[in-house]
Amino acid sequence: MARRLLLLVLVVVLGVGAAVAAVATTRPGLTDDRGAVDARWAALRTPLAARYEGLGRLADALGDAGAGTRSYTTDLTTELTTWRALTTRPDPAAEAASANRLEGLADRVRANLAGSARPSRDPGVVAALAVLDTRPVPAVEASAYNRAARRYEVARRDPLAQVPARLLGFGPRPALARPVTALDIRR
Repeated sequence: MARRLLLLVLVVVLGVGAAVAAVATTRPGLTDDRGAVDARWAALRTPLAARYEGLGRLADALGDAGAGTRSYTTDLTTELTTWRALTTRPDPAAEAASANRLEGLADRVRANLAGSARPSRDPGVVAALAVLDTRPVPAVEASAYNRAARRYEVARRDPLAQVPARLLGFGPRPALARPVTALDIRR
């Protein structure tokens, strides 16, 4: 009986020791990788804020043009509210997710405007689109952010790092889903 108890204690001690070792060896790398992602995001925050200010002007222009109740306009307005709230308390993961949704909504608005004669010819909408086009997603910074985010996600999802990452609060950092191309730079 004493041997079984001793063996059980030994297994528990070894398990706890292995868990502590995994946390101790994983945390510094995850901290550095997450810090690199967040630093790259900081370089994107200002240009994206300017871009989404232009997207806000587009949402206002759509409302003035009579498309304020359209789902693409209301969805855009809702997500812009989310983005603005995030800028008061920076959270790179939530901001990147919101940026992805805003870029998708910008594409959705363009697609809807292409099929709609009246709002697409409205001078306010045309002017707002022109302003938005002068504020592209910065290609170099977005690519650097995406590389850092991929590196962090690979480290975070490593089989030996998954449990410590979850226990230590190393949440995901989404890549920017919208591909950044030379066309975006020229637009």
